[in-house]
Amino acid sequence: MIDQLRANSVVNQAGATTIPLTSDSQTIAKLASDPTPAFRAENAAVAESDPTFANVTMTPRSMAVLIKVSRELMQDSVNLESELPRILAIAMAKELDRICLLGSGSAPEPRGVLNQSGIGTIALNAALTNYSSLIGAKTAIETANAGPVTAFIMHPRESGDLASLADTTGQSLRIPPALEAIPMLGCSAIPINTGAGSNESVIFAGNFRHLLIGMRTQIRVEVARELFAANHQTALIAHCRFDTQLAHPAAFYTITDVQS
Repeated sequence: MIDQLRANSVVNQAGATTIPLTSDSQTIAKLASDPTPAFRAENAAVAESDPTFANVTMTPRSMAVLIKVSRELMQDSVNLESELPRILAIAMAKELDRICLLGSGSAPEPRGVLNQSGIGTIALNAALTNYSSLIGAKTAIETANAGPVTAFIMHPRESGDLASLADTTGQSLRIPPALEAIPMLGCSAIPINTGAGSNESVIFAGNFRHLLIGMRTQIRVEVARELFAANHQTALIAHCRFDTQLAHPAAFYTITDVQS
């Protein structure tokens, strides 16, 4: 199940780092500022420069989903045993992506990239007509020494808008060489109905290796045969416990208020 979740999760495809948690509250050190090397003369003392560290606290939260299946379907279907784990893994992966990117941070929901402090951001307030905003996000991340950018994550609407860009002669607009090697991943968990016109979305750029997913409990599936016995149904409950944090907030940049 966890392998299927990773395969279906966009943030995992983008390079997110999964770490095991051994308690219900775990502190992880992150680098807040780099040490600064300096040149020295022969026989002179080595200049001292200490890195600054900060703490990231992981507090795993419970995510779960319940589905009901008739006992007749359980008995008669030839592919349900393979389909149910796939369906559950896709549902859990989509919610994990939503939380990692958009989580509010209000308990019991973890805080996602969009609501973290220290990330870069710009409000586009327009439709995508070129790639300049994506190049700006990449430049900001690399300027903060937090690169390379491992992925852009956006709703399929935005990736479709970019793919359909054309010049004045109707020819498809070429992706700038600086962006060609960076995956542009679609994520339907990102809303496209926010803002004043109810048509705005967000594009996420980042070095997603700095997105930490702390897993306290891997995905488990429990079968509750008696819970809905009156309707002759079997319940399946999939659940896991995790938290998400940023090891380096400057490694992320959001382009908000993207219209279509």
